[in-house]
Amino acid sequence: MTTPPAVPVPVARPGLRDRVRREAYLLRLQLWLDTYPGKPRRALVAQLRADLDAAAADTSMARAIAGLGNPRALAAEYLALLPRDRPRWLVGATWAAAWLVAWLLAVTTFAAALVQVADGAGPAGVAARLLWLELTVVATDATFSVSSEGFPWGLVLALVLLVLGARGWRVVPALRPDHP
Repeated sequence: MTTPPAVPVPVARPGLRDRVRREAYLLRLQLWLDTYPGKPRRALVAQLRADLDAAAADTSMARAIAGLGNPRALAAEYLALLPRDRPRWLVGATWAAAWLVAWLLAVTTFAAALVQVADGAGPAGVAARLLWLELTVVATDATFSVSSEGFPWGLVLALVLLVLGARGWRVVPALRPDHP
């Protein structure tokens, strides 16, 4: 004789305010779980979402979230269970993005200054070097152009910052700190 499969008890869907509160908490948690592997992190967040809904059905979403505590502390608990040899891609991407924004801001400001000077420079325009990038600006009544020459070292530096910030060498098993 077989027993019938257990029917899951449906949990009432939380209201809009509670769903927003829950998703905001889970988003902050996911930001702190940047080094947690992708599929297990998604499964963990899905499980926490279901647990929060079930707990909110008994009390309230605010109390259910308060029961989990600070998302940073909760993420630290989960991350403590992982091996310490994982790259941190979000950190590396942040370093690279910060460099690219600063570099592009400097190049844009420099190009804007060259446009001011190029107004009276004639048909040959004006050329100047900023770090490793040479910009040429031609501004006449008939034409306006901005061109650059040189190897894109700014992008290479962004890639280096990505790898350094993320500790990307940890992808290679022989370079991991706990490798025998």
